[in-house]
Amino acid sequence: MKLSIVVPFYNAENHLERCLNSLLNQNLSKSDYEIILINDGSTDKGNEIAEKFKKIYDNISIHSQKNKGLGATRNIGMQLAKGNYIYFIDADDYLAYKTLDILLSYLIKNDLDILGFSTLTTDKLDLFSYKHQPIEDIEVISGNDFLVKHKYNRLEAWWYIIKREFLLETNLKFEEGKFMEDAIFTFSIFLEAKRTMFLPITIHRYVKSPNSIMNNEDQEHLKKVIEDYISLVFRFDALVNEVSKKGIKNSDAIIKNIKFKSTASIYFMFFKFIRSKISIPKIHKILTDFENINMYPLTNFIGEVYSHRKIKITAFIFNHKYLFYVLLYPFRILHKFKLIKLF
Repeated sequence: MKLSIVVPFYNAENHLERCLNSLLNQNLSKSDYEIILINDGSTDKGNEIAEKFKKIYDNISIHSQKNKGLGATRNIGMQLAKGNYIYFIDADDYLAYKTLDILLSYLIKNDLDILGFSTLTTDKLDLFSYKHQPIEDIEVISGNDFLVKHKYNRLEAWWYIIKREFLLETNLKFEEGKFMEDAIFTFSIFLEAKRTMFLPITIHRYVKSPNSIMNNEDQEHLKKVIEDYISLVFRFDALVNEVSKKGIKNSDAIIKNIKFKSTASIYFMFFKFIRSKISIPKIHKILTDFENINMYPLTNFIGEVYSHRKIKITAFIFNHKYLFYVLLYPFRILHKFKLIKLF
């Protein structure tokens, strides 16, 4: 079997069918790939939808469990996978039709450890067509070189496919019980890879949703997200130290990349501060801890990716913590009455 596609789902009744249709409308024999659906304790009709598809398609299997979160669910999918290559996709996203064969041909022909490809962020739910894009000669490069050349790629796991044998050899796993569980995994897996490639063709559709887990306004949820952001920043710092000690190729550029991602995480965490009811003394303690590892104030942040005027203004405010403290409660009031739009 060539490919295993792992699809965790939790209360995804409004999205799962679209995702599955996109995975099934491919130029591949059903014997060439499997779709592993992992029901992570859903309480809606998502499992009914999964069962409906399983009855029709022999290459679909379902594993059900109590809710464990996305990281643990992906790790289970990793264990269940039988294909030569493995791909993780979220149930609320989808792929362009008739594109997986393109990816597999490059993976097999070039004996790749990892193949990356472009994603389209959209709120449209019907962008299934794929317009053929000419692909010029693309070189195979090491994972280290990839992290330097494609430094602005996202940290989620749905924009690349991994050779399963290579993945198992690394013994890497997704972090469990945390949001942003694939951030450290993505850096780590590329640091291990010897043969990688990026195809500049737009295959994956990342669906923006106002009901996504990162837009949840529940205070307990926000508290958990902030805690995970803090943990992520310190895990980024540990990764910087690890790369520095190993003295690997391109270490300075890779460390700069890691610090950029860490800085971006802190920037977006400030918006969670505004949404939440966390106190100023607690925020001050968090920022002091970040100062101690040279992750705050935010430096090397404004540039090619984050250059919008709104980002420049908010980054200036966030970088002057006492100014932020003064403005925090007015920001919260404006947000409460929907007079400002937060990231």
